[in-house]
Formats: sequence, C-alpha cells, structure tokens
Amino acid sequence: MKIGPKVYWRKATGEIIYITSQIESPWAVETTKEEDVNFYPQLKGYDPDQLEVLKLEFDKYTQDFERATGYWINPETGLIEFAYPSGGGGTDPVYQTPLTDQVSELRSRQDSTEAAMLALMDKP
Repeated sequence: MKIGPKVYWRKATGEIIYITSQIESPWAVETTKEEDVNFYPQLKGYDPDQLEVLKLEFDKYTQDFERATGYWINPETGLIEFAYPSGGGGTDPVYQTPLTDQVSELRSRQDSTEAAMLALMDKP
C-alpha cells in the first residue's frame, strides 16, 4: 500500500507546521487527523480546530519539494504553493503553483493545440 504525505498547516496563515512522511508498505494504515495530532510531537500543543491537513498523493510534488526554496499553503485556496530559486536575487519568496502542475497544464495545452492544427490541416 502507498500512502502519500500529509501537510499540516495553520488555517489562518497558511504556515506549514509539519509534513508526514510518505509510506510504502503492505502494513501501512491511513491515520486520522486526531490520531496524528496525538502521535507526532511536532503537532502536540496545537488546537486541532486551528490546523488543516492537505493529503497529497504518493510521490506527488517530490521534485517540487527538492527544488523549492520554500512552500506554504494558500489559505484562500487550500492548495500548496512553492517558491523556487530565481536568478534575480530577490529576498522575498514568490510563491506559485507547483512546477509539476504547470508542466502538466502546458503539455495538455500543447496536445490540444496540435490536435486543432491537425484538424485544420485535414480540411480541404
């Protein structure tokens, strides 16, 4: 069984408190938010009502986490955003949609554009 990581974050600010490890094991068991708050020392002391959890798919955003200089959860959308190194040398991170998602979107658009062009070329 493969279980992806869970990202625990503050509802009010988007600050990430803790990210659980992903697990690949025949004995892996999904846990609840309450079980995790009671188990992980990093989550103890936090009011569970002030924490939110984002469950990620197994290996989702692995490359983004490796390449990013920072990440947070956008409290308005509940989605993770990453900051990547820039050549500009700015001090404030610029958070954006994961590059993994951006590449998937561009591939999808490219496929649609190619299909439309082929359809136009086949017309008399």
